[in-house]
Amino acid sequence: MSVELIDLRSDTMSRPTQAMLHAMMTADHGDDRFGESAATRALEDHCAALFGKQAALFMPSGTMSNQIALRILAGHGREVLCEAGHHLNVHQASSAAALAGVAVNAVTTTDGFLRPETAARAIGDRARWIAEQPATGLVWTENTVSGRGGRVYPLALLTDVKHWSTHHGIAVYLDGARIMHAVAATGTTPAAWGHTNDAMTLSFTKGLGAPMGAVLLGTEDFIGTARRYRQWYGGALHQSGPMAAAALWALRHNSARLAEDHAGAAFFASVLAESPHFVVERPDTNIVHADVSRLACTPGEFVTRAAAAGVRLLPVRRTSVRAVFDVRTPRHRAVRAAERLIAVAGEVRPVRGTARSRWWDRIEAPHPVTVSHQAHSRTWG
Repeated sequence: MSVELIDLRSDTMSRPTQAMLHAMMTADHGDDRFGESAATRALEDHCAALFGKQAALFMPSGTMSNQIALRILAGHGREVLCEAGHHLNVHQASSAAALAGVAVNAVTTTDGFLRPETAARAIGDRARWIAEQPATGLVWTENTVSGRGGRVYPLALLTDVKHWSTHHGIAVYLDGARIMHAVAATGTTPAAWGHTNDAMTLSFTKGLGAPMGAVLLGTEDFIGTARRYRQWYGGALHQSGPMAAAALWALRHNSARLAEDHAGAAFFASVLAESPHFVVERPDTNIVHADVSRLACTPGEFVTRAAAAGVRLLPVRRTSVRAVFDVRTPRHRAVRAAERLIAVAGEVRPVRGTARSRWWDRIEAPHPVTVSHQAHSRTWG
């Protein structure tokens, strides 16, 4: 008898619903290259209004959005300031150098958040009096912070960074691939998040359930330039209506239900934390990081063992694994996944000298951000 597979590697794997497929089937097939796709225009207009931006551009992916934003906002030969754990530094630094001609000045912080004082110190630590030192052209932010377990970047802190950057003549960009998770977790409006930056992106595939696509948002001039670079980087989208219709349906209908994914993640984490083999970060949103350093195996080896038990994870950092929750993983499947992982951990020899401790001592304290937790589990009230 085969084991039911529970795939927690990413929230990009959910399937379109029948209603989303209907929206795709009934969308127009006008050519976006000539501005004749009504569905694409509707998506872009909706997103611009939602986030309080002048204009928007439908993009194939968040990665392309980020690379084009770097090309426009940072400037060739300049540096981009970001936190070391942000997606830009971890996954896109080499492509940023190759495509946009920028260098990443990565700053390590304790919580994954840049602050005005850390930004000022990072810029000041460089030998700016030497002519060949690059000028800082862009401050990069991310929300939610995937490398920190979907942590919500506090609105007040982002606002402070924006004010500081504007005062110093530096643009601010928000990699908001999962920004709707921050909206769901805090109740803060999309427009409020939009006011914390000069330009931003949103992914329609991460938790929202669309099969592809992202949107780039900013001023009319910025989007006009981005449209030209989109042609350079990959070409026109042509008959983009069906994909745009799926994205718009996902944004309108799936944003509110993201709180269910947060509840599933919180319940999963609380069950996992009952085992002495894990140290678990209490999640803000839909991503859980679990430290497996108490076990005599690497995160990669644990992922392999977990897959054999029917749970797919990803190794992150040097000591942790990652689980991501979406519509495919309601609470009962989240519990089942956690129980399987506890069983897998029980079969692995623990690191010698690891002391058994109370489960509530193994939950890392949440960072100081106001988040309305919708989840109520058997261990967290």
